[in-house]
Amino acid sequence: MKKHFWAILAFAMFSATVFAQKDETLVGKTGLRLSGMWGGSNLGMSFGGDNHGMAGGFFGLEFNKALTVGISGIKSTESTDYTGQFDLDYRGLLLGYTYLSHKVIHPRVSFLMGNGKLKLKGGEDDTVFVIQPSAGAEVNVFRWFRLGVEGGYRFISNTSLPEPSDSEVSSAFVQLSLRFGWSWGRDSWDEAKSN
Repeated sequence: MKKHFWAILAFAMFSATVFAQKDETLVGKTGLRLSGMWGGSNLGMSFGGDNHGMAGGFFGLEFNKALTVGISGIKSTESTDYTGQFDLDYRGLLLGYTYLSHKVIHPRVSFLMGNGKLKLKGGEDDTVFVIQPSAGAEVNVFRWFRLGVEGGYRFISNTSLPEPSDSEVSSAFVQLSLRFGWSWGRDSWDEAKSN
């Protein structure tokens, strides 16, 4: 009985010290806090075996004035010359990170991953997988409008058509990003200065 008493007492003391500390959580005051919503459009150009225009849109929720989680869709604006012609249309998860977003000009990186369709002129199409990392800079034009320029590489895989191959449809790109929305609250930079 004495053994159980001391074990229960030790456990109670340990629990009191553990539970007395404030927990840090992924979501909440010490973790991710919703700080804004943004949506907009992208206009770009791909540079691979062929040059072609791309256009699309996006919507995302902003956390801690830095991390954006959302969705995006992009589509070729004109057919691209190859041995035949093809169009590319894809959408997926968008992750973005903005560093020092309160500064007029600040860096931004983003990552898009999802499925799409590669459509040949002859009517054949194929489902493809797209990974698109990019980096660039953004300007706070107004509090509700940001203008960005970024470049990256669009990796396309899982094409099962004989032509074009994955490497022939993958390409570098540059794009202009128009973001409309609003951020509220203080960012982590303001909080660090006040502490």
